[in-house]
Amino acid sequence: MQPKKWARVRKTGAHGLRRGAWYPVVNESRADLVVLDVNKKNIPVPRDLLELREERPAMWSVVEWADRQRGAHQATRANYGHVYAVCPSCKARCRLEPSDAQEMVCPNCGGEFGVDWTEPC
Repeated sequence: MQPKKWARVRKTGAHGLRRGAWYPVVNESRADLVVLDVNKKNIPVPRDLLELREERPAMWSVVEWADRQRGAHQATRANYGHVYAVCPSCKARCRLEPSDAQEMVCPNCGGEFGVDWTEPC
């Protein structure tokens, strides 16, 4: 059964989700909370931290970190840089090369997708 909606976090926080990755919505019956399927576990996340979509996105998410954010240090250590992409299919992170790429092939799943520069997260 396909999920009815998809969500990704818009902000860093204690939710433990990776920015840029899209997760299936399991339940959104509460006004303040949405339950997501994260690696086959139901994780409740405050609704105001999420971006919701009716269909699974088919483009790479662009993640941008400011220098002072903890995630920027982690991304740099992992050799992704402060701006990197997240695969819409398998959630793998990848350097944006070239830095203005319009399409990329995922080194993890082999999928080829456009890069969504219009809505960085």
